[in-house]
Amino acid sequence: MDRIEPLLRHEAPDWVTLRIFLAAIDLGSITRAADHCNIATSAAAKRMQLLEADCGLPLLERRARGVKPTAAGEIVARYARGLFDLAFRLGDDLNAFRTGGIGSVRLHVTLSAIAGNELAETLALFTVEHPKIQVEVREDISLRVLRDLVEGQADLVIITSSRRLPSEFDVHPWREDCLVAVMPSSDPLAALSSISFSTVIDQLNVSVLEHSALSLLIEDEAQRLGRSVNPRFRVNNSDSARRLIAAGHGIGILPEGVVRPYEAALGIRGVPLTDEWSQRQLLIVSPPAAMLSVPARLLLAHLLGHSPHVARTD
Repeated sequence: MDRIEPLLRHEAPDWVTLRIFLAAIDLGSITRAADHCNIATSAAAKRMQLLEADCGLPLLERRARGVKPTAAGEIVARYARGLFDLAFRLGDDLNAFRTGGIGSVRLHVTLSAIAGNELAETLALFTVEHPKIQVEVREDISLRVLRDLVEGQADLVIITSSRRLPSEFDVHPWREDCLVAVMPSSDPLAALSSISFSTVIDQLNVSVLEHSALSLLIEDEAQRLGRSVNPRFRVNNSDSARRLIAAGHGIGILPEGVVRPYEAALGIRGVPLTDEWSQRQLLIVSPPAAMLSVPARLLLAHLLGHSPHVARTD
């Protein structure tokens, strides 16, 4: 309470007031929010006035057709949603203790985590061991996956190695993520056992997931060499990239795990890059253990138990 007293003039808002406030934002109307929360409109409006008085700032912009949050209101809404989320996690934790593992975990991952790293098989084993825990998996690029964790929309995330990670989270090395130059098997370069990035840079005509960690890494390394990458094809998934490469449209750089299983069927080959930066690491990033729900802690332990690396918390 000592930390929030300077911010609020009287006392912290109660759960009912916060629920009405969030409903007003979601529904765009204090009247609709009052109906949704089964409270009189006048009482709901009074609560909003008192909330704004306590914060010392207008939180809702009132218009003829309803309300929308001010910049301050958006901040309060973000913290309010976090409080409700924590309350939900508390109930989930208590229920898990009582029932021996009922709950859910939101695991957000990059493509590299799913492809070639036996994540699906590892999660299948977890389901066998904890059949009452539901794991919700979402795939996206590293930047958005990490943002989900920061904003409380994910419990655990798996990303590729990054130079910038929020200091308040725990980082656990998980798997290696090696990059290869992918080309048709008929390409003379496919006979090489390894190849440098500078050798293929002018033939990189296929790019996957613009603004992903991989595409940004490739662009950074090209700039470091005083070169540029200008792919003719920018696609959203590795399957499209593999097929374009197999059809002879050029070379692409992909994680080894999304290439090896398809080499024979598509007539392509992944040649390992010799550059040091091509040896990336997959990381599991999570809040400190004390802040994790029981299901999330169980899943984290399971994932690390099926990793060749020893878990490390800095």
